[in-house]
Amino acid sequence: MDKDTIKTNSHTPQKLITSWNDYKVDPRYFLLLFLASFVTAGQIYLGFFQTLDAMIVSVACTTITELLLVKFLYKKWKFPLSAIISGLGISLLLSSYALWPYALASFLAMFFKFFIRFQGGHVFNPNNLALVIILFFLPEFAVSTPKQWTNGLGVMITILILGLFVTYLANRLDTVLSFLFGFFIFGLIRHFFFEEPLWSAIGPIMGASLQLFSFYMITDPKTTPKSRKARIIFAILVAFVDAIFRNSSIPNSQFYASFIISLLFTVPYRYYTKQNTSLLKSHN
Repeated sequence: MDKDTIKTNSHTPQKLITSWNDYKVDPRYFLLLFLASFVTAGQIYLGFFQTLDAMIVSVACTTITELLLVKFLYKKWKFPLSAIISGLGISLLLSSYALWPYALASFLAMFFKFFIRFQGGHVFNPNNLALVIILFFLPEFAVSTPKQWTNGLGVMITILILGLFVTYLANRLDTVLSFLFGFFIFGLIRHFFFEEPLWSAIGPIMGASLQLFSFYMITDPKTTPKSRKARIIFAILVAFVDAIFRNSSIPNSQFYASFIISLLFTVPYRYYTKQNTSLLKSHN
């Protein structure tokens, strides 16, 4: 039996985590609390570059877009929990002197969520793809601002605890730990073989920006592989491509790495597993 299953009781079959509906307690509520704590701390204590209106615009755009798309596609109204989470994530990871980049990124994230899919799931994390497009094509209007995050021990520990708790509930802790382990190992390689300063190479692990990417962006059940082995491979590949980009001084490396590996790994993986499933059903 697959290792990535949840035990309900000793007499009940185990079930793969492939969507939010597969959880007994929806971990998105804890993720919402996790991101809301970032926004609150950033506005009150940490002096984030983003103003409160950027968060309001981001959440409003993701929420309205998802409500309308769900009504148009499925003929029903649905509470936009995922959209609220997406809006908070965009407002934290994007920085601009104008409000329209937040609105555009928010709209794109929701659009991609519904229309770029393969075999029942997103090919890319919608927020990640939206950020990649904004940061690559509109660098004069928006940036991602990891330097705004403090590396203070108290903030780091709080983020770490909350992140570990949320990803554990989402049954994606293996993805986070694999990515951080890969980042650390490749950071050491960059230090010893490419003469990058040690703390420059591994220091981002201690920062909230990379931790937010690790705990929030690459743990979505709809975008990560179903099996634990595949998720570990996926996460290490993201860390590997990220290391190549960092060694080449390419900014926003983690977002680009996640985009590339989602395209080159997720699509073939889903096709392969789908074919195997079809073969097993035909033999049975």
